[in-house]
Order: sequence, then structure tokens, then C-alpha cells
Amino acid sequence: MELGSLKGALVASAILCGISLAEAGATDLPDYYPADYDAMVEASRAEESLLIYSNIAEYNWRDIFDGFSEKYPWIKIESIDLGPSTSFERYYSENSVGKRTADLIVTGAPDGWYRFADKGALAQYSSPEAEKMPEWSRPLPGLYTISADPMVIIHNKLLLRDAPDSLADIRELTEEGSRYRDKVTTYNATSHSFAYDIHWSVTKALGDAAWPLFDDLGSLTRSESGGAVMVEKVTTGEYVAGYFVSGITVFPRMNQAGRDKIMGWSLIEDGTPIFHRNMGVTEGAKSPNSARLMLDYILSHEGQVAVGKGGLTPYRPDVGANEVPYLSYDMIVDQIGEENIIHVEYDPEAYEQREAFLARWKQAFRIKN
Repeated sequence: MELGSLKGALVASAILCGISLAEAGATDLPDYYPADYDAMVEASRAEESLLIYSNIAEYNWRDIFDGFSEKYPWIKIESIDLGPSTSFERYYSENSVGKRTADLIVTGAPDGWYRFADKGALAQYSSPEAEKMPEWSRPLPGLYTISADPMVIIHNKLLLRDAPDSLADIRELTEEGSRYRDKVTTYNATSHSFAYDIHWSVTKALGDAAWPLFDDLGSLTRSESGGAVMVEKVTTGEYVAGYFVSGITVFPRMNQAGRDKIMGWSLIEDGTPIFHRNMGVTEGAKSPNSARLMLDYILSHEGQVAVGKGGLTPYRPDVGANEVPYLSYDMIVDQIGEENIIHVEYDPEAYEQREAFLARWKQAFRIKN
């Protein structure tokens, strides 16, 4: 049966049975979706709940889940918030003994995803939305990107007269002698892979200029393990500024009463790291059709708008600036130029040289142990 005829049959059947189109599963699909896509929608009805492991907070998911549930109200969503490495390790453990495990994993861990694929755990699903997305967002067959989130500069407006919008501006604080020593913050590269990947990517992008810059920044910097801590300490004045702070931590907090009067933020004009948060359907999925529907929804225009409303950064080119409350990838490009974007993505050298890199990083940032 042709796609149009199948949709018509579903609509007619729903009307005859006296049930709603939403309950019948009749969905408005783009014309570039395959003719058998409705069969996958129907197959999802027989599956148990959709189980997601992610390192994305509930408030980031809320608009995505609401929009998905409007389209597929019979799919119950269960989401467990786990650390990047924990998501994979839990999957391996559960799948090895045949226990219920994640149908979809959504997390930012470039090295973890490549190991996951090497183990044959990543399903080779080809999304009909794939060709609508930039090539860099599809690093492996079956692996896609939910958001492209910028690392930004934050500063205390009451303590810094001139708002810094570049690493060069932060570096200039060294000209004040010891005045700003330990008054600037960033992620500790030794704390977790997220922080490590950011610092590695910036170092590689800047080439020979990287370590002299980090030596200067390190003379001012006291590192932290989490973005929320950095935001709070800059707001209270313990730090005057922070750099490479995750935008998805910063943006929603700027809506809190009085925060914008004390703290400001900016993209990093001489090199904004963009962190790719990836997602993929698992080979051990018990609800693979539901997982594919969620992945496709997230990649769709509607889904990417929901991504933006939840505080993440959509990157689909047809998402307009007036559709999201914060930033989109194209808005970042418009503001600082493609040449000033540093994509944080998988690099085998980062893990081959990890020990040597961290030793040099600890030297620059005055870390003793």
C-alpha cells in the first residue's frame, strides 16, 4: 500500500471506530520519510515503555517529551539521569545478563561512543532526518547529535568593569599582578571526560599558542568540577569570571530573579568550544521502534525547537532565531564566525596522549596532585 493510502486508511479506521487520530497513531509525516514509516509507528504500540539513559536534566527534556507524547501518546517514557560513562557501563552490565536496559542513550562522551560502537552495541539506524543535518553531527553510522552546546564566558558585573568576551580579555587580568589570582574559574580537566575533551580540543585548535595562553590563564584560575558551582561562585563574587562554562548550565539560570543584574555571559570570540551531545539506539533495545521514533523526533524541526526551549542548543539549519529562547548553532556562527568555533569531538590522540596532556595541564593550572 502507498504511504498516502495507508495514512488515509488509518484516518478512516479511526473515524469508523470513534477514536481520535492521536489514539489511532495517524501522524503528519514529512514527504521525505519512507513509505513504510507508518509500519514502524504501528509496531511501537506493542512495545513496553521507552527507556532512556542520559546525562541531560529533566528540565532540558521537558519540552521534548511533551512534544513527542503529543505525537505518540501510547509510548510511556522512562528517563534515567546518569553520568556519561555510567550510561554505557550500566548498559553493558544489564545487557550481558539479559536484563531490561536502555533503548536509547543520549550523552556527551566522544570516547565512550566510539568504544560503544566498537563493541557492536550501537544500532545502525538510518534516520530519514539525517540529510537535513550537518555532516559533523553524524560522526558514526547510527550515531546522531541532539544538541551542539557552546562553552561560554561568565563574569560578575559588579566586580569587573569591562565585560570579557574572549580568552585574550581574561588573559589581560594577569596585568593586574596578583589581584585576580584564584579569582577566575574553569572546569578541572582531570575531573571527567567532558572537561578533558574541552581543554584538549582548545589546545589542539590553538596549536603553538595554546600552552603559553594556558600558562597565563592558569596563574589566575582555580578550577571546579561542575558548571553550576562556577555560576554560583561567580554570582556571589568568589570568582570574578569563568571560561569554558557550559551554556546549558548558564542560560536557564539567567532567568532567575536578579541573576542578570549581577552576572553576565558571552560567547568566546577567539574560540568558543561547541560540545556535541550524541544519541543512538542500542542493539539491546527492547523497544527499538519507540527509540527510533524518539530519535527522529529530536532531529526533526519540531524536535529541535523543543531542544532549544529546554535550554539546549539546536543545530538544525531551519530553526529560526525567533523559535528558541537562547541560541542556535547558526546564531553562534553569525555572532563569532565559523572560524572561531572549536568542535569538541572524538580524537583518538586525546586518549593516546591523555597522561602527558594532563601532566602539562596540571603544571599550567597549578594542580599539585
